Amino acid sequence: MTMKDIPHKPPGALRLAFRVSPFCSALFLLLSIIHAIMPTAATALATANFVDTAGAILLGERVHDDIYLPLILLLLTLGVYTTIGSVNKLVSARITLNMQRRLKPAIVGKTAALDFKHIENADSWELISRVSREPDKIIMEGFNGYIQIGQIMVSMAAVLVLIVAQVWWAALVIAVFSIPMIRLALWAGRKTYKAEVDAEKFNRRTEYLGQVLSGRDPIDERTLFGYGDDVVERWQEQYEAGRKLWMKVWFRSMSIAKTSTVFLAAIAIGIALTLINPVINGLITPGMFMGILTAVYSVINQMGYQLTDSLEKVSKSGEFMKDMSDFAALSESDGALDLPDAGPVGFTDLEFRDVRFKYPTGDNYVLDGISFRIERGRNYAFVGKNGAGKTTITKLLTGLYTQYEGEILINGKELRTYPMSTLKALFSVVYQDFAKYYISMSGNIGLGDVNLMDKRDPAKPGNHITDPISVGADARINQASAANAVTNPPEATPTAGGIDPVAAANLTGLGETIAELAKGMETPLGKVLEGGQDISGGQWQRVAIARSLVSRTPVKMLDEPTAALDPISESRIYEEFEKLMEGKTTVFISHRLGSTKLADEILVIDGGIVSESGTHDELMSENGQYAEMFEAQRGWYL
Repeated sequence: MTMKDIPHKPPGALRLAFRVSPFCSALFLLLSIIHAIMPTAATALATANFVDTAGAILLGERVHDDIYLPLILLLLTLGVYTTIGSVNKLVSARITLNMQRRLKPAIVGKTAALDFKHIENADSWELISRVSREPDKIIMEGFNGYIQIGQIMVSMAAVLVLIVAQVWWAALVIAVFSIPMIRLALWAGRKTYKAEVDAEKFNRRTEYLGQVLSGRDPIDERTLFGYGDDVVERWQEQYEAGRKLWMKVWFRSMSIAKTSTVFLAAIAIGIALTLINPVINGLITPGMFMGILTAVYSVINQMGYQLTDSLEKVSKSGEFMKDMSDFAALSESDGALDLPDAGPVGFTDLEFRDVRFKYPTGDNYVLDGISFRIERGRNYAFVGKNGAGKTTITKLLTGLYTQYEGEILINGKELRTYPMSTLKALFSVVYQDFAKYYISMSGNIGLGDVNLMDKRDPAKPGNHITDPISVGADARINQASAANAVTNPPEATPTAGGIDPVAAANLTGLGETIAELAKGMETPLGKVLEGGQDISGGQWQRVAIARSLVSRTPVKMLDEPTAALDPISESRIYEEFEKLMEGKTTVFISHRLGSTKLADEILVIDGGIVSESGTHDELMSENGQYAEMFEAQRGWYL
């Protein structure tokens, strides 16, 4: 299922349930109708028959044995009624499972394919958050709401048929009163969902502050600086703001439900009083009197709280389906889900020609006419102040944004004419805010080359994401050598354009870390999987760099990847990286300039353009911005 297959028009929740689980949904509907008829057509009549028979026996008009059949029918009716309710819960659970299995992958797939601008936009990200948070729950509430409304309507119709011959005006009052109740409940449902939308920004803030208060990553600073009380106060402020929005609508909804219930209870009392004379005069048997009142009170209860609640859920799910429609309409990036090209990708040069770019939500150009050229086999370094546009260059090169002015040429061809799969095979980037994958160490590193991750039959045992690297004849990790990789590090030799993962781990200084892991390279990182072990922030950075070394892409870009390392370790990694990438094209982006001396050309980015360029010695002799920055950091490397 994709987002295109999801119905968005009313009744969207009902239609979607029948689409993902047609048999179970049809069975649920059928059982619900039977369940709705039984209180009136069966339970009320069975109760009337039992009471009338018992009364006749007490008066001596019938023998004692006559009570058994009405009693059996009454117990059987109640048993069937209860059984249907239990079976329906199981069927509903099955529909929910099918909804999760079909719906969540569609939402995840859509999110993964979105244009990157939607990810960095606050409004669209709130929409994505709302749609992604328990969508199956909201849709199933809407589905159940539709079914419950149908049940109530069927119950009402059955009761009205039962009493219309006795108290026709009561049937008319109940029918007329239900119209404004339905309108009020639908209005309350829309208001409830709108309140949840308005409260979303507060919910996101409380979630973030809650993570700061209870998460593992900030625990050191939380203890050291003692900012817990202040964060608790801010969390309370955001929580209260969201809670007040919700409570305002909830109180209004409950007022409607309770007022409706009181009014309907008055109608039920009126019906009971009206039926007393017919009972006294013998026009209605005592059993029928009790049966009618039982059915009426059952419907009154349903029309009070249950009808209001069901209509609110239907209205809420309708508003959610509108959000789903807006989410489905968000633009996608062509080829976002494609794997990188498997074959070798040729690269000769890339060039920025008077490129200007501003973010979709920004007013100012981050890049304002920048031009430069990068050639194969050379090492480059981009330096500059925060916000100069260095990371933006990597986002343009990797195709995350294509709405730029000017030209970006790769091998003389405009970047926007390349498929995304080719761009993925051209560039490997290690960002400062790299991803942490809570899978095995080997899996973390092996993700650098997904085309060689899975050469085995997917159906074989053990072929899953926690063991993605040990693959067939073309395996990038040798399990036997991995065990002694720490004591006997292998040579850093390219494998089909990339580097062996064990060698990559050792080149980035992970040898001692692997030796301390319980299962070596196959130890899960983090605490999500069983047997997982934590590693430090600096070690995570080394894993990210090792992942880039494994990649077979011809252009390697490192965007502040060593921020958590000390300057000496940083210099060592860059030196090893330079040796390893000899003959390849590398781009370093860094505030710390100890690594820039290794570059064949340094480009200083300032004001959205290249303000200086040249080798380290050339730029130092110019005494410009680069020289000033380097002199300020010289002491770090002495």
